[in-house]
Amino acid sequence: MSEINGETITLIIIVLATIGLLMLNKLRQSKALKLKLSEVLDDAEDAIEKATGIDIELNEVVEEVLEEVSDSAESVLEDLKEDGDLDADLDEVVDEVVEEVKESVETVADGVVADIVEDLNENLEATLGGMTVNALKEMLRERELPVSGKKADLIERLLNKGDDE
Repeated sequence: MSEINGETITLIIIVLATIGLLMLNKLRQSKALKLKLSEVLDDAEDAIEKATGIDIELNEVVEEVLEEVSDSAESVLEDLKEDGDLDADLDEVVDEVVEEVKESVETVADGVVADIVEDLNENLEATLGGMTVNALKEMLRERELPVSGKKADLIERLLNKGDDE
């Protein structure tokens, strides 16, 4: 019985994973799975919005991640089909996929953070608007900011405090 080395086992695992990813991609393209995935993501989005008040879109990031993985899996499979040998360094392929997925997730995360900041600023502005002028002036004094002006000026000064630093 011939000996199976670590590289052969790794190659077999990669081929099986690639086939699995391709099958997942085909399933992902089916309407039924898309609908179910969409429902699950919508439920997750609703739960996040209910818990945080922030409306995010998960469908786009999931689509991007699946597309990146699928493209890479197809590339590896095509490479193996050519001559039964993997020409590309598997570690490099995996690193590229991981990097592309990271970039997709970071882009979405940046958007979520921007939404959070925007929502917080809107909530902060509404909260400050509900405060008395004396309370606003006290907050300004604590921050060693000028306390003169109309209520709208005081609120604007408090909101822009972080921009001046």
